[in-house]
Amino acid sequence: MRKGIFWCANFDTECPELITVSAACDKNGDSKELVRFSSKSGNNFNHRPEWERLDRSITAGRPFNYYPRGRVEIKNGKATVFLNPAINKECIVYRIMDAFELMTGELNCINIKSDGSSHYRFTCESAERES
Repeated sequence: MRKGIFWCANFDTECPELITVSAACDKNGDSKELVRFSSKSGNNFNHRPEWERLDRSITAGRPFNYYPRGRVEIKNGKATVFLNPAINKECIVYRIMDAFELMTGELNCINIKSDGSSHYRFTCESAERES
């Protein structure tokens, strides 16, 4: 299983695309690999600096908050997926669970939490059409 962050491009199409930054971890969220975390807590990733580290072929020069985004946290045998409500769709949630290998059977539960706060606000044109 993996913990980390993600963005969802093309979220309003039939083929949403995930951009992920993640690390393998155990059911307590302890990393199984040597990784440089960028979050304030020091045990996960932060969207802004990780976006800046991605290749321009992925970011196309867009800001880190262009696409709707979220994170996967794993603690005490539970996974919590925080995401912008615009991408809380069954097909996207399944892609997230697959990309972060959450269906391993090691977890007691997986919680999906829509977060409509300013923290996960995004700016792409698709959002402007939906407003």
